[in-house]
Amino acid sequence: MLSNFSAALRRLLLNLACTALFMASLFGLPSLSQAQTVGLPFPEYTPSPEPELIIGPPGEQFTFTRTGRNTGNAYTMAEALVPPGSGPLPHFHDNYDEWFYFPNGGITLFLDPDHTYSDLSKVPNGNAPGADIQLIETKPQSLYYVPRGHVHGFYNSTDHPVEMTFVWAPERITQYFRDTGESVTSFPSDFKVDATRLEPFVKDAPKYGINQSQYFMQYLHSISPASKATLAADDHLDDLKELLAAPLS
Repeated sequence: MLSNFSAALRRLLLNLACTALFMASLFGLPSLSQAQTVGLPFPEYTPSPEPELIIGPPGEQFTFTRTGRNTGNAYTMAEALVPPGSGPLPHFHDNYDEWFYFPNGGITLFLDPDHTYSDLSKVPNGNAPGADIQLIETKPQSLYYVPRGHVHGFYNSTDHPVEMTFVWAPERITQYFRDTGESVTSFPSDFKVDATRLEPFVKDAPKYGINQSQYFMQYLHSISPASKATLAADDHLDDLKELLAAPLS
């Protein structure tokens, strides 16, 4: 009964997220896609000979090709398949940054470039101002950087799995996925969603330096299309290349 309720609640939250994103698209601002960095091959790196395979609670299939075990805790990296209707609700990390790379686009990325929440004691719309997120319809071979303390998330609104690459620096997040997801030796042919894991995915997030909202609008003050300045923001590509160039430890 609880599992069915959790699954129904998750579907409701995702529907609310879709509605919010759709309503934001009706603002009628002109397309600014020309300002995005596109056509960017992902930097070369040497993957771990023993990658970790983890199924996230919403069903993402993560292949961790680098973790703190072989980067000296400098960063962690995962290539992933994100199932339709999946993606994390708005959240922020207190002391590590994140890159998103989209080989084929197809994901709606959202982020607040202006507000910074300095630590987990700051709760947007609680004891701190709500976040003003901006929506980015990602393009093929595009890279985006979200510094620590900024509310962000993404959503796959397509009807098919979408590829993504994640880099978090420094390493802190891998154990979060190990503890709230499912480690496997191979991925199933279909996506597994374990609704019972969604509650600890939110509740236990602060243990891993994350404030994770419980519903889509909890942390948000406003939603708008991405501004030209946001789309043209520094993607910190040189910093990413420097991290990836380090040999396996």
